[in-house]
Amino acid sequence: MVRGRQLHLTPIHHGSIALAYDLYAFDLFAAPRDRYDFLDWVSRAFRDADGGSGGDVSRTTAPLRAWHRDMSQGFPGRRDPHGMDEDDAVAQRTATYRFTQGILQASFHWEASGQALFRARKFAQVHGVGLFEASGNDGAVWMISQRGRFEVVHRSDDARRA
Repeated sequence: MVRGRQLHLTPIHHGSIALAYDLYAFDLFAAPRDRYDFLDWVSRAFRDADGGSGGDVSRTTAPLRAWHRDMSQGFPGRRDPHGMDEDDAVAQRTATYRFTQGILQASFHWEASGQALFRARKFAQVHGVGLFEASGNDGAVWMISQRGRFEVVHRSDDARRA
């Protein structure tokens, strides 16, 4: 819930198959630090994106373009999602990317989630961007903390503890 309403993050579907594991890389300077404001910011960014496809990497910031470049070395973007068998190992090593000014959404096959998260965290640190594990159990958000470290600054269960 985002202050009285549900967060609506749109999954990317290819035909009848949805890529199940979503990560968001984001501009650390544009992102709100408060959990509820952050989730609302992400939701609004993609709701307001023209056409929803977001296929142009030039729409986003230089650090996010660099993160995408490194991620796509291991998880290239899908060209024709209908031309692949979802059980094929090659299909499981692809991703779908969407771009806005300050946020990049990357969707992966569920079986690749561990490798995708490992690479995403590594390149987020390298390029100085934040990371939101939207499909993870706790919805963790990594940013530079008040201690100056790249670490989880909030997660979905934080609201229950308060």
